[in-house]
Amino acid sequence: MDLLLYLLLLPLSVILFGIFFIIKQQRAGIIERFGKFHSVRQSGLQLKIPIVDKLAGKLSLKIQQLDVIVETKTKDDVFVKIKVSVQYKVIKEKVYDAFYKLDFPH
Repeated sequence: MDLLLYLLLLPLSVILFGIFFIIKQQRAGIIERFGKFHSVRQSGLQLKIPIVDKLAGKLSLKIQQLDVIVETKTKDDVFVKIKVSVQYKVIKEKVYDAFYKLDFPH
């Protein structure tokens, strides 16, 4: 009887823990249903349907910085290396575009 109870509780607990997930502050989560985009989830405790829904990824909504070293030639034929810093941020309304239309969104 105890073995039967454990065999029933194990799959039930796995499904129960698969329902809930947490998105941290300043992040957004992408939910796909059967591999197709379903919704964007904001921070907090969220629900999903196990097996059907999948958390495809998370994006940071914080300001991020990209540093690039650029080598350029001046008018007097001298090559100079310059460090260029670009700061960018994903807007909440454009999370879908940032996740699916950029090459490397993370």
